Amino acid sequence: MDTITGLVDFINNNKIVSTLIGAAIVAAATWLLKWLRDRRDSNKIYRYFLKSAASTGWTFRSMQAISSATHIPTSRVADLCGSDKRLKRNEKEKDSWRLA
Repeated sequence: MDTITGLVDFINNNKIVSTLIGAAIVAAATWLLKWLRDRRDSNKIYRYFLKSAASTGWTFRSMQAISSATHIPTSRVADLCGSDKRLKRNEKEKDSWRLA
């Protein structure tokens, strides 16, 4: 218990340390929120692919079609599809994707 009290006192009395700890907490929270948002939107895109593949015979979907169906901006769709291992880019037409 004395160790924790001593650590808290050290942080409270040292402005540089308290600033660095605060910055680290803010950075970690920002990273976590971005990761959660990316995961949510990637899953939304993946579910769109599953639903679309089941209802149509088309293999590839354009970024514009994905964006329109999921209400995610085209630039974000490109970033998310590029980082999602469940999706693969069309080699001939770079603006279209399919399930891997």
